[in-house]
Amino acid sequence: MKKHRVAACAAVLCLLLSGCSGLSLNGPDILTPPNAEGDQAEIQQLIRNSVGKSYEMVYPEKGEYKSSVIFKDLTGDGVDEGVAMYTPDSESVRILIAGKDGDSYRLITEGAVPSPRLERVEFADLYGDGTSEVIVSCKGSAAEFQTIAILSSDGKTAQKDYVNACADHLIGDMDSNGRDDLLTLALADGENLPTARLFTADDGELSEIASCEIASDTREYVNLLYGKISSETVGAVIDARDLDGNYSTQIICYDYNAPGLVNPLYVGSSYNKTKRASAIASADIDRDDIIEIPLCNKMDFSSNEDSASVCDRIDWCSYNYAQLALVTKQSAILCDRLGFILNLAPEHADIVTARYTGENSMSVYLWEYKGSTPERTTKLMTIKRYDRSGFDENSVPEAIAGRNSAYVYTYVIDSQEGFYGYTDDEVTNNFVILEGPSAG
Repeated sequence: MKKHRVAACAAVLCLLLSGCSGLSLNGPDILTPPNAEGDQAEIQQLIRNSVGKSYEMVYPEKGEYKSSVIFKDLTGDGVDEGVAMYTPDSESVRILIAGKDGDSYRLITEGAVPSPRLERVEFADLYGDGTSEVIVSCKGSAAEFQTIAILSSDGKTAQKDYVNACADHLIGDMDSNGRDDLLTLALADGENLPTARLFTADDGELSEIASCEIASDTREYVNLLYGKISSETVGAVIDARDLDGNYSTQIICYDYNAPGLVNPLYVGSSYNKTKRASAIASADIDRDDIIEIPLCNKMDFSSNEDSASVCDRIDWCSYNYAQLALVTKQSAILCDRLGFILNLAPEHADIVTARYTGENSMSVYLWEYKGSTPERTTKLMTIKRYDRSGFDENSVPEAIAGRNSAYVYTYVIDSQEGFYGYTDDEVTNNFVILEGPSAG
């Protein structure tokens, strides 16, 4: 049995997800939620004292925090503050910050956004003083616009309205000065091209310090990540959908030599290399704390073949900022129709190809030269997909590669001969089920 050389990355490989669940309100007759207990009950009492009437708790639709009451140490003193979101009128969301005063809570500050639905709640140290501001976002006057409000835990409320200027945003220390920044991402509005703008906080206000263009065909931002784009450079990795429905990736980072924001893939037209029909998201696929970008292309095929049956190959690339180049770190077979990825060991990466061989099956073949012409030769393996509801493990001769709530995936190793043959471990350890709209 061959030594396994490529780790599966099931936790971080995923399809981009679109859409979100809406907040269901009860129209004009807002109902007071059931009484809570402990700290949450005290927070609700502060809300009652504030509104003096019925209200409904509001739950963020996206992001890490999806509770209507969040307890977090905002001031760095080891004691959690309470952050609550609610609506008294189905027209706006109020955000309340409360702090511990002995054994009870007292109101610190309140703010509001002009929407009955809340997209995300985030926390950031905008001033670099060890305390966290509360950043809330919601949809603005149109679907492509976003309103952002910032509340400070010291009672100073800094609110900034980005309606008509921002479709999405990221938070992170873009210029590496020890303070979180706000990066807003706009779409084209008829007069201006899609633009990234970097804001920093100063005396309770946000000031724009840099900007750069985003690809002009960007229609929607679908996956935003902040982190390392190389061993020495941090930035924003933006997966977006274009006007043709394809996906691409751009990088926004701060260049001290400029100084200012740069979009190096777009400036050099390299982002065209990242264009892909499949909704595969950028991710840290090898868990080295550096974000990888997927390049998707057809696997090798001959001129007399129908390319519709050819599977795609993903090359996961890191960005070398010094060389201004994308560098492949790992490759995989993408079986988009059946909703899975098969990571490739180094010895397989450049000498295999794959085909859809039926409505619910895919086969992997050796791609080798016969004389001076490369062609598909030995079939190495076949993977099939079955509906889980009717699957009987005892009725099929194949081994199990993986399963989720909808499907069971099986495999048969057709050839174990030679150095390029597969083993059971090389299939099961490198098999990743995609979760999302294309995975079924």
